[in-house]
Amino acid sequence: MSLSRRNFMLGTAGVGLTLLAAGCGSKTPQKYDAIVLGAGISGLHAARLLEQSGLTVAVIEARERVGGRILSLTDLPGHPEMGFNSMGSGYGRGIDAAKQAGVELVEVGHRYTYGQPTGLYINGKHLSRAEWAAYPENPFPDALKPVMPAELPFVLLGKNPPIKDWTKWCDPANAALDKPFAEFLAQQGLNEEAIRLGYDLAPYHGRNARDVSTMMMSFNSGFVQNQIAAGPESFAVKGGNIKLPEAIAAQLKGDVILGRPVSAIEHNASGAIVTCRDGSRFQAAKLICSLPLAALRNIDITPGLSELQSKAVKEANYQPISIAFLTTKAPFWEEDGFAPGMWSDSFCSTVIPQRYGATDEEVTGLMVQARGDLALQWDKLGAETAMAKILADIESMRPVAKGKLEARHYHSWAGEEFSGGAWAYYGPGQATTLPKAVAEQAGPISFCGEHTETLTRGVEGALASAERVAMEILAG
Repeated sequence: MSLSRRNFMLGTAGVGLTLLAAGCGSKTPQKYDAIVLGAGISGLHAARLLEQSGLTVAVIEARERVGGRILSLTDLPGHPEMGFNSMGSGYGRGIDAAKQAGVELVEVGHRYTYGQPTGLYINGKHLSRAEWAAYPENPFPDALKPVMPAELPFVLLGKNPPIKDWTKWCDPANAALDKPFAEFLAQQGLNEEAIRLGYDLAPYHGRNARDVSTMMMSFNSGFVQNQIAAGPESFAVKGGNIKLPEAIAAQLKGDVILGRPVSAIEHNASGAIVTCRDGSRFQAAKLICSLPLAALRNIDITPGLSELQSKAVKEANYQPISIAFLTTKAPFWEEDGFAPGMWSDSFCSTVIPQRYGATDEEVTGLMVQARGDLALQWDKLGAETAMAKILADIESMRPVAKGKLEARHYHSWAGEEFSGGAWAYYGPGQATTLPKAVAEQAGPISFCGEHTETLTRGVEGALASAERVAMEILAG
């Protein structure tokens, strides 16, 4: 099966819908039992499951590649991951998917904890944990002063979980707790400066602590704790995680059609017609949409979705994350004696050493990551200017790095038209009203993707959602 872009001349007929636009040709179109929109891991897994049950399936993807938010830079040292990084021991579906696809998994968790812990840099100064605890400008409550800023939200969620059962995070019964995470942090004794330093500078969800629901953070904390309990190992695909979706796509018998952004979907009880921006059209009795909500809001769907589902498509937020990948000409950290990793309150934010060489000691590059408002600030500057400022910022805090860093790649998930951000998150008032609506069927359309799951996240959530929609279609 070729993954090159295909050109189709589609005509009328197939599933009982009328093709409205002229110029589509008069030939009988190739008919599919199902069409999958999006060649990310969720869409590809759904297509594979349907094919295994005997259905004919086509996958339509806007990008000129498969993988969605799995993106490995295989031409750079250590094949740095711009998206999905690794899966824990509890990712049973992910581990099984790799086995079925015939790709090799390697354990990488030990590389994340190798060597000295990430260094803290406040106001340009390196501080040990003890120095931070005694630092005059440490704004945390006395009992929390030894806690590093990056640890603070998860320490507080662990000590005082907002709900006893995190799996109920999106239950309407918890609407009274569907408040800004900033309110939860304030209730734990944090003032505005402590919230800014402990969350806003590098938010896991949202642009800042006021932008994300406490229930969303409860979900994330509970899921992570479950994964930790499952075991300490983390796995990645040997040679780059992109090899997993590529291998699944290569196993499909049907068409994988690249470079075709979708502009419209028409559907009725008989099936659906998909129109792409280039005018090409595809039709099938069943349609699976794995597209992120941020991409789906740019597609006309006739008839429209339910009120809550439409609201979710229109209003659900996507996480701004921007990443700069740097390589080093020399291990400057050996000169100043500090860890290569950094967490700072400055422009470079978080610096994560990549240890994907022949040994754990080898640092193949530095991943510099910005989240939330800072990511948008980077993007506004543009890749070249942002990376120049990142280099200057690191060098100002660590003079031994001067002349030893090279900017190699910049990626913005918020700037990607077909993603809109790294993952979906829900703001105050949304977490107990919208999550379940996004997975509702709309006639012949089933929706999958990580954003449609409420008990799992990441690749595991994407695969779980694919299994759900495959069962919906096969049961129908």
